[in-house]
Amino acid sequence: MALKHAILAFLSRQPLSGYEVAKELDEGFGSCFWRASLQQVYVELGKLEQQGNVTYEAIPQPGRLDKKIYSLTPQGHKELTNWLMKPTEPATIREDLGVIGLAGHLIDIEVIVCEIERRRQLHLEKVQQIQKLDEQFSHNLESLALRDVYMHLIIRRAIRYHQDWAAWCDEALQLITALPEYK
Repeated sequence: MALKHAILAFLSRQPLSGYEVAKELDEGFGSCFWRASLQQVYVELGKLEQQGNVTYEAIPQPGRLDKKIYSLTPQGHKELTNWLMKPTEPATIREDLGVIGLAGHLIDIEVIVCEIERRRQLHLEKVQQIQKLDEQFSHNLESLALRDVYMHLIIRRAIRYHQDWAAWCDEALQLITALPEYK
């Protein structure tokens, strides 16, 4: 998936400013599956506009640049639906802890234990953050519109992802702290 598809997906739900798209990617639903800076979002919106996939309405703001509210064009809708129809592949795991696993024997075991404990805490915090995003969906599952059912499901996937990481951290800590080298 490219950033452009994430942006088009957000705009398929409602018109948004570049700032609002970036905020969704940083703090909202998008934080479950994609990361991008505000600058990356604006660059991509510019490309999408040049390609005819989005258009914008300029809203005047006194003393500031006009606020651009982006909308999906029919061409952008087609681009997104064509991408949605293609099979996807599991993402490659790019994980620092994987590299640490290869060479962790070279440093003090306490450093590894501290890092795994820190990561465990980060994943548990992320679970809480993402669960808040799901509250609006999980309370009335039977009456959700199809587009919100899909949102709920991907949010649930993100929750499980972070829960699984926390469980792995527990498993790793249990094994490492039982080693004779740890004592």
